[in-house]
Amino acid sequence: ARSRALQAVTRRAKVELGENGRQLMIFPEGTRRPAGAEPAYKYGVTHLYAELGVPCVPVALNAGLYWPRRSLIKRPGTIKVEIMPAIPPGMDKAAFHALLQERIETASNRLLADGLAELDRLGVPAPVSTRQEAQPSA
Repeated sequence: ARSRALQAVTRRAKVELGENGRQLMIFPEGTRRPAGAEPAYKYGVTHLYAELGVPCVPVALNAGLYWPRRSLIKRPGTIKVEIMPAIPPGMDKAAFHALLQERIETASNRLLADGLAELDRLGVPAPVSTRQEAQPSA
């Protein structure tokens, strides 16, 4: 059913972008992941990029530190969003996928480090997964 779903999403995206002049915003992993978790980018973002022929504007955020996925917990602090330069249409799919992930992960790691420092200054415990990754190795 994934193939049919991807085809339906592509058709709808073409209508919304073309006829309705709208923009499309997606999480390339299909959802938000916990702060500090390993990335798992889906093929769908690459498929849409290739099929739609429009620029892709990568965006990174650190909201998961302050408002974790599937949680009612909200920590104090400043959610930061970084909007990066657009990736022009027409790149090879593998090159696009690698570039998108590299840009988002580099920015996300920087925002994560900034957010962890802020939580530390505020005396607020960070999520367990990010605390483990932030510890220097022995």
